[in-house]
Formats: sequence, structure tokens, C-alpha cells
Amino acid sequence: MSPSAPPAPGHRSRRRAATVLRTGLGAVLGLTAAALVAVLVPLHWAQDTLVSREGFTQVVGTLAQDEPFQEELARTAVEQAADRIMGEQATGVGFLDRMLENAVRRAADVAVDLTSEPAYQRAWTQALTRTHEANVPVDGAVDTPPKHLVLDIGPVLQEVDAAVQRSLGVDIGLADREGRVTVPGSNTGRLIEAGTRLTELAVPLTWAAAVLAALALLVTRHRFATLAVLGLGTLAGLGVVWLLVEEGVRRASGVLGPDPVVRLAADRVLVLLTGSLGEQMVTAAWIAGITGVVGLVGAILVSGGSRRGVRPTA
Repeated sequence: MSPSAPPAPGHRSRRRAATVLRTGLGAVLGLTAAALVAVLVPLHWAQDTLVSREGFTQVVGTLAQDEPFQEELARTAVEQAADRIMGEQATGVGFLDRMLENAVRRAADVAVDLTSEPAYQRAWTQALTRTHEANVPVDGAVDTPPKHLVLDIGPVLQEVDAAVQRSLGVDIGLADREGRVTVPGSNTGRLIEAGTRLTELAVPLTWAAAVLAALALLVTRHRFATLAVLGLGTLAGLGVVWLLVEEGVRRASGVLGPDPVVRLAADRVLVLLTGSLGEQMVTAAWIAGITGVVGLVGAILVSGGSRRGVRPTA
């Protein structure tokens, strides 16, 4: 029986061209899937933490147990109100003005002592719920988000008002003066509206990323190399997204205005939310990195085997 004839040069070139085409297509599909995954991590986080009222109150509600923050918030709010009261109700009579000043200053100590009480912590959760309802068009709260950020800490300040009234007999009227604050110049309305619409795409985009990743692995002959592209591409994408998040947080912090109560509350919430997102992105980065390393090592081993004449199996 005569040996079979070797493949013709034209046949080899066609096979080589098909292999290059499949490898290139697999790489493009893998990079597209990786880019989608890098975007989907913060998108799912936003859906579960920002758009969802329950998620928002669960994450930011942990500040109710942050006693240093709550004490600083209560003291800042009372001292700001005290300055206004002194300006509005000063009599010009020395001893009367000193009595008034002492009373409103003591109110700050009363407010600080209140922050560890369960009633105050419940009020903080109510304030978060009302702030979310005032800004995010979900669950029938508002039809469209307001142009500028609205902070509704009325429930917290009502508790402070009541405690000061009981202890000192002074009505400092915090809830009436500071309860609902609009942050001028924040321009959060369009951002919240666009973000809410984007989160609605999270599920279909997740399916799209999964299909693209599966196609990338199916069309290519070098599956380990494509797996490395998926993992390392996602890792790089997550890094780019995180840089954009940090820039967005920096800009958001810069438009909070001069009100010390607003700055204190919003800054702390921004730090907390950024930390929550960071935890999810770090977890995703670990998974992506491990996937990339597995793919890279596998590709090297398969390539080494093929050079020794072993037919690659991946």
C-alpha cells in the first residue's frame, strides 16, 4: 500500500489562513466580552446598591453605627443652627445673649449624646430612604430625578430637635431649617437618569458577554490563549473603569457646595459607596487574573507540546 501524498502547498496555506482567521476572530470576541465584563461589574453593583432602595439603605445604613461620624454630623448641624439663632435672636443685652449662646452650645452636647440611641439610628435609616426616594426614579418614588442632588435628613434632625427640647427647653428648629437640602450646582439629575436606564441593560449585557465568551472559545483553535485574553483583558478593563470611577468621585466631591452638613454627609457616603464598589471590583479582578494566568500557562504548555511534535489538545 503506497503512502498517502503530503498535502499540497495550496491546501496548507488555506489551513494556515483559516487558523489565523479563527485566532483573530477569537481574540476580537474575547476582548469584546472582556470589555463588557469590566463594565458589567460596576453596572450590577449600581443596580443592587444605588438604584435599589433596599440595597442603598443596607450599605449606607451602616453609618448609623459609625459613632464618630454621627457625632460629628450632629455637632456640625447644631453648631450651624446655633450660629443662625444667635444672628437672628440676639437682643443686644450682654447677659441675655450669653445665656442664649450657652443654651445653644449645650444643645450640641445633647445632640452628640443622642447619636448612640436606637431612635436616632432608626431616624438615620429613614433619612436614607427619603433621600433615595427624592432622587432616584424607581418604585414610583419620583417620575424624574431632580436637576440637583436632594438630601433629606429631616428625620435625624427631628430627633435632635426633640432631644434638645427635652433637655434644655430650647427649640433650635433644625428640621425646619436644615431638613431637606438641595445641593446647587451638583447637576446629578441627568447622571442619575442615564445610570438608571443603563442598569436596566445589565441582564441582557450579561447574556451578551457570556455568548461572546463562549463563541470566542469555540471558534479559535487556541483556547487557552483565548482564555488568557478573556482574563487579562477583563483585568485591564477593570483597571480603566476604576480610574474613571475615581475621577467621577473626585468631581462629585467638588460640587457639594460650602454647606458643612451637606459636605460631611455626602463625602462620607461617597467614601462608603466607593469602598463597596471597590470590594466587588477587587473580587472580579482576582477572578479575572486567575483566569488569565490559567489561560497563559495552558497556552505555553500546549505550545511547548506542539513543538515536540505532540498534537495539541486545546
